[in-house]
Amino acid sequence: MIRLFIAALILVTIYSIYYDLSSGTIPEPAAPVAAPVSTTNPDTETESSALSSTTNNLYIEVEIKAGDTVLTVAEKIANKPIPVSITQLIEDFQNLNEGITPEKIQIGKTYKFPVY
Repeated sequence: MIRLFIAALILVTIYSIYYDLSSGTIPEPAAPVAAPVSTTNPDTETESSALSSTTNNLYIEVEIKAGDTVLTVAEKIANKPIPVSITQLIEDFQNLNEGITPEKIQIGKTYKFPVY
């Protein structure tokens, strides 16, 4: 009887792990609305043109929650791994947010994230 109980417990545990990994149990938040990027500053024309070519002049403003990083927010926006390098993501993020580095983001504040 004990062996049957242990076997059932192991099966339930394996199924729970499988379900959590395949479907997940945490709901994803709704995607924010995109807005166009302004590229009128002639001093940063090369940076802006690089950004506009990769993001199609779009960004999304997202409020940072506990545990969010620039990479995780960008992946949530894209609903997949980002199609650019992390270095390019950091440069685009800094261009959109007046030089704020990804390490300096704060919970509760809203930042602009490029759309890829």
